Amino acid sequence: MKDIERPYRFVALAGAMAISWTAAALAQDSETPPERLDRLVPGWMAECHVPGVSVVGVEDGRIAWQRHYGVRRAGSPGKVDTNTLFEACSMTKPPFAYVTMKLVEQGRLDLDRPLVEYLDKPYLPDQPRHRRITARMVLSHTTGFPNWRPGGWRSKSPLKVGFEPGSRFEYSGEGYYYLQTVVEHITGTPAEKLMKERLFDPLGMAHSSYVWEDRFAELAAAGHDAEGRLKENRPLYRRANAGFSLYCSARDYATFLTEMLDPDRSAAHSLSAKSLDAMLTRAVLAAGRKPVTRSGHASDEPVWWTLGWPVDAARSGDRVYHGGANGSGFRCYAEFDRRTRRGLVIMTNSLSGEALWRRVVDAVSPP
Repeated sequence: MKDIERPYRFVALAGAMAISWTAAALAQDSETPPERLDRLVPGWMAECHVPGVSVVGVEDGRIAWQRHYGVRRAGSPGKVDTNTLFEACSMTKPPFAYVTMKLVEQGRLDLDRPLVEYLDKPYLPDQPRHRRITARMVLSHTTGFPNWRPGGWRSKSPLKVGFEPGSRFEYSGEGYYYLQTVVEHITGTPAEKLMKERLFDPLGMAHSSYVWEDRFAELAAAGHDAEGRLKENRPLYRRANAGFSLYCSARDYATFLTEMLDPDRSAAHSLSAKSLDAMLTRAVLAAGRKPVTRSGHASDEPVWWTLGWPVDAARSGDRVYHGGANGSGFRCYAEFDRRTRRGLVIMTNSLSGEALWRRVVDAVSPP
């Protein structure tokens, strides 16, 4: 399970491909984003070996348009549509962070209290430094944990704290799984049920779950390798992992973005404006991360991490975003701008999908 999820990064495939499309795309000023994508995406899919992709745009805080291309499974006729489920990969983390922050708001979890104090026994008895890890450190990726322990999260390999918790950034799915263990203990509720009750059902996200459900068989996209070939014997996640196991449609994830952008914070499931501001405030410098290129421009400023999301200093203001990469054959990306209340979600069913989503973002996301 070592390669199930890893921090997204620019792949060599993208660098090897011609980039003349950028100028051509940006020259079409009269095109709407959907029109531009209709013109460009089919060709990009062929170049990048991506069988299927969903793209959803949010404008003025609402889902404004959708585009779906290709097929759910290479060699099969089933087309990608608004109900097609993808693996959200690392984009699993922000919804869980949102529900966690609601527990903080309710006084059931303290961001700065050591997580070990919420459990009946130490999470890592042989790692004394883990006793200093807090929810804030997990959400900002400063726990000292690696992304995953040797062999992956299901392995029995020992998990070690590699540096002093809170001292610096290092992306970690293991941190989220530790926090999940604490949240489940506090609430007495499995993560998949908690997410459904606290977020998915209130938002009407009917095609979202942190575990595989049999009803997904007719809706879900299959994973593919970097050449667009079907990934055989792909694992199905029947045990929730807050780091990567979310199945959802691009439209459902865009619905979550509309919740992040909604100025009305009065709903029972919603974070207060104060809590939302706290969640999206820059917390730690994400050393080694490079800003995303949008409309031919990448910020000269470094990437920061909030309590759940990375942030780029785009020309129009902070752009909040997250990507994802599961070795089972999926790549995805989402972003939003709180000032303009615009957002974008892209989900693909190929290991080479990052090269595609970067092109889509560069073509339709404002600088």
